[in-house]
Amino acid sequence: MNYEQFKAAILIQMQELLEPGTTLSLQTICKNNGLKLDGLVISNKQSNLSPTIFLNYYFEKQDLFPDLNAVCRDIQRTYEQNRCEESIHADFFTDYSVIRGHIAYRLINYKKNKELLQTVPYIRYLDLAIVFYCLLHFSETGNATVLIHNSHLKLWNITKKQLYKQACQTTPDLLPYDFRNISALLGSQHSEDDLPSFCPMYVLTNSQKLYGASCMLYPGILEAVSEKLGYDLFVLPSSIHEIILLQAENSSRHKELAEMVAQINQTELAADEVLSSHVYYYSRAEQALRICR
Repeated sequence: MNYEQFKAAILIQMQELLEPGTTLSLQTICKNNGLKLDGLVISNKQSNLSPTIFLNYYFEKQDLFPDLNAVCRDIQRTYEQNRCEESIHADFFTDYSVIRGHIAYRLINYKKNKELLQTVPYIRYLDLAIVFYCLLHFSETGNATVLIHNSHLKLWNITKKQLYKQACQTTPDLLPYDFRNISALLGSQHSEDDLPSFCPMYVLTNSQKLYGASCMLYPGILEAVSEKLGYDLFVLPSSIHEIILLQAENSSRHKELAEMVAQINQTELAADEVLSSHVYYYSRAEQALRICR
């Protein structure tokens, strides 16, 4: 069965599995870093928020399932876990005074997203771009987000500068930062006060682990961390969802660290989770972040 046959078979069987009144559609979804995936959108009458399930993954991982029925049952289970019973009023997206409290920013790679950046407001930042989205819904299984396009700015009659200012205010409130030693995340029994000498490597993300690399934009956060540790910092972009901070005791280590970042990008991350292949350096004296060359 080739991929086109696989998609057609999934649509037929899923329609039989889902409750009456549920509709299915296949859409090409543009993900981060130029990745385009086939999204199965499942809609019901109870909500105008629809989870999207990517079929590319299931086609590539068919060996994990005994047959097509098992694939469809897993898709159904994923849908049931992520379906939303709420609806968003139509005025929600048109009234800026309502939507502004849900606006946040995130970081993506500039070169890998040039096609996307032609359609969305953005701000250059080092080798990255700051883009904006609406955070719509919190649930036990995740969040609903909508990327903000240039058309939204026209609809709301605002400028990119106003959008950025709003995101700077709301992002730290919507998604407070989470900073801890990496060994704590791995189940270490050491207290955080003991960790700098034991394992001086820290993870900075946000409370939802969602686009947490953008926490390095939060006002004063890198300054506060570097002052606490008493060193300049190496900043490793481990994914779009988090960064790793290390004490920059030896500034010549950036080549070794760049190799570490490259390995993480190639072996640990999905293509749309990669942020950058560069290592960054935060200087306490300059209170500025730059790329290690």
